[in-house]
Amino acid sequence: MSIITFISEDIKETGQTISISAIATAMAIEHNYKILLFSTEFMDKTLENCFWNSNNRITGLFTKANVMDVSNGLEGLVRTFASNRASGDTIRSYTKPVLRDRLDILQAPKTVDFKEYMNVSSYFSQIIDVANSVYDIVLVDLSKKIPKQNKDKVLNISDLVVVNFNQNMTSINRFLKLKQNDEFYRKSNVLLNIGRYNPNSKYSNKNVARYLKEKNIPMVVPYNILLADECSEGKIIDYFLKVQRMEGYDNKDTYFVKQLRNTTQSLEYKMQEKMNGLI
Repeated sequence: MSIITFISEDIKETGQTISISAIATAMAIEHNYKILLFSTEFMDKTLENCFWNSNNRITGLFTKANVMDVSNGLEGLVRTFASNRASGDTIRSYTKPVLRDRLDILQAPKTVDFKEYMNVSSYFSQIIDVANSVYDIVLVDLSKKIPKQNKDKVLNISDLVVVNFNQNMTSINRFLKLKQNDEFYRKSNVLLNIGRYNPNSKYSNKNVARYLKEKNIPMVVPYNILLADECSEGKIIDYFLKVQRMEGYDNKDTYFVKQLRNTTQSLEYKMQEKMNGLI
């Protein structure tokens, strides 16, 4: 149904991976979407580490993280594409399920050889395109390390592109320069997201929108220490189950959930606009 790709052009980290992990989890828990979350990093397991570690056991609504044999990793899936044997069901057999029939993870390549990684990345757009036929939403955490031609292939098939940046003037001006020099960043399906958002900063999302002359106010994923701690232990699901019980109380976690819900609703609205040909 929709391919949503998260990117960042910042040199420093923007909280992109935790943002997309939180968005994917919230959308999977609150809605009846079938979501694929695709990690494209090189030698970086930050996304995977948000969801499980070697000691995790997930039961009930959730499936065990090691329920499927994905020992061949993404490289094994790429070989099926190279031999023209790939299908949507093939992709699902290479994923790790997190929420049954709601959220699957397609892990980053296992290779430590950058040349091999570049070759694998040339298949990312094909994998995403086929996955879109069996999932309602494909969320792509797009690495800055991917060669430009392979990155452009992914961006060109994406229904929505979410540009992540930091809440400081250097990062904001970097995006402004990109917007001025590259027509791609002026497209109506390109959205903005401020990761690690602090509502007390003078660089609020509304002020940033005014400065950038953006019609749409940037989405935000606030910084939350409890979420960061749980992600470091592979317990992002546990975090969301905890904060659901906290709703109605005035604290940082309910603020985080409220803002994240606004962000997911903005994405859903834009998905609908895209499907209706309005953007």
